[in-house]
Amino acid sequence: MELDDFLGPRIIIVSGKGGVGKTTVSAALAIVAARRGRKVCITEVDRKGTLAKLFDSEPLTYEPSEMSPNVWGIHIEPGDALAEYLDVQYHMKRISWVFTTTHFLDIITTTAPGFKDILVLGKVWYLEQGRTRSAVKHSFDNVIVDAPAAGHMLSFLESPKGLTDALRVGPIRRQAEWLVDMVTDPHRTKVHLVTLPEEMPVIETLETSEALRRRLGIRSGAIFVNAVYSELLSKQERSLLAEIRSAGRTAELAKVAARVGLDLEEEDVDALVGYERFLEARRSIQARHLRALRRGTEEPVVTLPFLFSAGLALPDIETLADALEKEIEAL
Repeated sequence: MELDDFLGPRIIIVSGKGGVGKTTVSAALAIVAARRGRKVCITEVDRKGTLAKLFDSEPLTYEPSEMSPNVWGIHIEPGDALAEYLDVQYHMKRISWVFTTTHFLDIITTTAPGFKDILVLGKVWYLEQGRTRSAVKHSFDNVIVDAPAAGHMLSFLESPKGLTDALRVGPIRRQAEWLVDMVTDPHRTKVHLVTLPEEMPVIETLETSEALRRRLGIRSGAIFVNAVYSELLSKQERSLLAEIRSAGRTAELAKVAARVGLDLEEEDVDALVGYERFLEARRSIQARHLRALRRGTEEPVVTLPFLFSAGLALPDIETLADALEKEIEAL
């Protein structure tokens, strides 16, 4: 698949079970798009602040800020989104702060569940349309939504439909219909899911994909599988290592290592051999879950490598972006 086709929908929503790395995938997708000359905005809808840390930038605010060349970020607070809505739609800028206090928002969301989600999606719609309250006007080629975790994401996307069902006429219903159109139009919006090659995340991902189709009429895009162990040794190398190990000749490996400048004790070699066996066992388990995922979906499955890093930073995101480009082009 051509990368430009993959990035065709202006709005790219990324979601998945908590802890599977959806923010990391969002950041890598943004890097891929930026490399294609696109101006990208990643929207953060929670308070974790992970995006700013990944790009080593200042904490995100409601005004778009550039985190990396062609990659911008924004933190969407429902209160700020409500203030902007009241200002743009009803010119109530002077008193909008009264309606956007935490106490007032709590009252609204208690009486109208899903209202905060609608405010966040409304801001995404503004970004898609190139409309901001900032003095600096922005036009983004892609808006990547680092969406809520999969359990919340369904109600997040369903909230505009609930509002259209509740309101029969009026400007708010019409605006809710705009959001429904935005979310359900595959040429404008694509929802990608992120998972790990483990039993429970795979099961939940398949259930979420099916729920998207059944409840919202949305066919999910690619399924990104994070933290897949790469093959360390070839089949021939594994066979040779097994032969050396079974014959108790690991000391020979220490001698070979010494010839290339590695000072390893025999115990070090034994530990490395044991670690290779552990990784190979993990790869076998992951492969089983990957097969189950591929059997359970018609959507393309994109695997991303496990990164042996103490903490992810921009160079790691660049590495994942490299892998994404190759995987997407191979679809």
